[in-house]
Amino acid sequence: MNQQSPLTKRRFGRTELMTTRVGLGGAWLMGRRGDQSLESGANIVRHALERGVNYIDTAECYGESELAVGMALEGYEGDCILATKFGHVPQEFDFSRQAVLESVERSRKRLRYRPIDILQLHTPPEPLWESLWGAEGAIAGMIEARERGWCRYLGTTGRDVEFLRRCVETDVFDTMLVFWVYDLLDQSAAALLKEAKAHDMGVLLGSPLRMGLFGSARDESIPHLTPQEAKRFAALEEMFAKEEGGITAGALRFACACPDGDVVLSGADSIAAVDSVLEATSVSMSAELERAAREIGGS
Repeated sequence: MNQQSPLTKRRFGRTELMTTRVGLGGAWLMGRRGDQSLESGANIVRHALERGVNYIDTAECYGESELAVGMALEGYEGDCILATKFGHVPQEFDFSRQAVLESVERSRKRLRYRPIDILQLHTPPEPLWESLWGAEGAIAGMIEARERGWCRYLGTTGRDVEFLRRCVETDVFDTMLVFWVYDLLDQSAAALLKEAKAHDMGVLLGSPLRMGLFGSARDESIPHLTPQEAKRFAALEEMFAKEEGGITAGALRFACACPDGDVVLSGADSIAAVDSVLEATSVSMSAELERAAREIGGS
């Protein structure tokens, strides 16, 4: 396997931002149970930046994650692309224009008014499509937030491939973040990623470890798999058993091998976790192993 650098920068679609291959996802900054301190979360962000990671992703619904990111970035003058998301706070978020603006204002305060580079629509339910685009819908709120100077670019996120395809076709969104539809277990978004790149969007691959299935949450995650998924997972685990870093490193390298993804977002609940991700992704997956993984994953 060849050496690669997870810190090599690349053009991020039409935003023209230059992103590192690996970014830091903020969902677990406070620990998987949310019981770690703000200072601990901020230290994880600081360490990632010190290592050279320049993409930080968070969301209002990630507990105190935005507070930790804001603490870490206060006074920071180095290279950092900051993305956050609105939705799901409160749980029955109505995705209206006003709700979006109120959410973004809360995020801005928690982020200590650090400029938001990318404001993202956070996995709305598909039946809301028409209302999202109304005069008082979420998209109008996003555009207004951009006009107010609260953010620079607009993004969409999720795992509903058809919903995301409709988002791509609007050409309103500059970026797209997918999760659980392009990883070792499922590559159903492969064609969608190509379409997004054809529209010159920046593409992010979130949760490469599938919420810990390929890592620390393996045992608690397996019972939630379908019989077909469990069979594929067992085959993948066996295939990667002899590889350096096992299936955890394999999942990260597989995501980094995606030709249509710009940033692989991996969460971290410790400084050691940041280092392990960077170590794993500093090695490329062989073409033979990637093909074998795709055969098992169904793409």
